[in-house]
Amino acid sequence: MDYFEAIQEGRKRVTKAVAALQEVAGPCYPLLLLKLGAPQWTPVGEEMLSQQVPGKDGTWALVICDADGNSKTMSGWLPRDKAEECSKLLEMKGIAVFTGEVRLPI
Repeated sequence: MDYFEAIQEGRKRVTKAVAALQEVAGPCYPLLLLKLGAPQWTPVGEEMLSQQVPGKDGTWALVICDADGNSKTMSGWLPRDKAEECSKLLEMKGIAVFTGEVRLPI
């Protein structure tokens, strides 16, 4: 797959993830379109898994990632109880919790 094709496919997958996260957590941001560390241009995976990521001062964000932990979208910073509530809503929508290490573009 060439760079342009990989970006286009990654954009489609990220757009779906953004829409799913916005439904439960409000405004969120697209992150990675391509897998980190892949030897060739590879779009993020189709899988949608979620994880809570700790921030500063007791805040948390929700991330939707693929099976390799490549983050596709991230919510804004939320109080922990709100992040937990949103995480449960994602699970009810069929988005399982990711137990590995999330890869953020930082």
